[in-house]
Amino acid sequence: MKKLFPQSVKKTLPKENTTVNIHDEFVRAVFANLELVIEFLKLYVEKTREGRKLLKLLDLKRIRLEPTQFFGPEGRQRIADLIFWIPLKHGKGLAGVVFVFEHKSEWKRSWPFQLLKYLAAIWNKFFSEAKNPESPNFMLPAPLLIILHNGSKPIINKPMLDKYIAKVVGTKRFIPKFDYIMVDLSVLTPDEFGTAPLLRVILELLKRAADGTLYDVRKQILEPLAVIRDDEKTRYWIQQILRYMDKAIKSKKKELTPESIDEVIKPVYKERSTEMSLTFLEKLEARGEARGKQDMVLAALRAKFKKFPKHIETAIRQMSDPIALESLIYDVFASQTLDEFAKALE
Repeated sequence: MKKLFPQSVKKTLPKENTTVNIHDEFVRAVFANLELVIEFLKLYVEKTREGRKLLKLLDLKRIRLEPTQFFGPEGRQRIADLIFWIPLKHGKGLAGVVFVFEHKSEWKRSWPFQLLKYLAAIWNKFFSEAKNPESPNFMLPAPLLIILHNGSKPIINKPMLDKYIAKVVGTKRFIPKFDYIMVDLSVLTPDEFGTAPLLRVILELLKRAADGTLYDVRKQILEPLAVIRDDEKTRYWIQQILRYMDKAIKSKKKELTPESIDEVIKPVYKERSTEMSLTFLEKLEARGEARGKQDMVLAALRAKFKKFPKHIETAIRQMSDPIALESLIYDVFASQTLDEFAKALE
């Protein structure tokens, strides 16, 4: 199965000058983890009868993360936040589903229009790279569309495409019709975040960051992590979570302190928590954005592959583009072997 957006395309992309939303950055980083994505799909796609039927058809064990950037008419473009390829259990060749995962912090009636643009771009890329797209056996992948909303206000009216297009007699049958799953964290309770500890923590963090209660309940949010064993993978998630909490809390004109971080991570690290909280603050203050992202890539590598050659670490330390480093985090989780990741690093 070849990737929808080859690594070779991504390597030559020009630098993108954008301000990354702290919530978008966190969502893209954590949901690049395939285990977390599978838990999310099982929790929210299974809520409907059709969703349960769909998940029975999909081979979630072979889900893979796809690159989300390519060259378009306007230069470099990002297609959605995250794109996944999920093959069918009994399908052959390219039979499967393209799962588009999009995060939103603000309600906009243009959501479905954006999803339509993403689908058109994905299908166009898929079509243009096919050996024989005119063959009767060639089929475009089926879409699975999900929007995760963590805005401060609940979504009263779910934006739909037909509400965005002028009503003209005789044109109704030409208007595309499609739906999408919307997971609105602002109206969900913690009981609706599932039982998987890490997923509960991530969703609770996003919800609390939006409604302004993150600082006051930081200990309760992180308590589920106490059931996860103390290993490299747990330390990676703690780093990701603390970094996000620091940015989200600062956006509310507050600040994490050694004492508050100690309170957050003590359930997991116990007597080592004070030492770790001070170390984290020192790193946070002393290192720039690029250095922090280098640490995130290396932590992700250790969490997945345990060990890796020194030359890979050296190559990562020599990178200074935060956007390229962020992209490497996706490559870690998308790569099945170290050799595959090394090719993405070239």
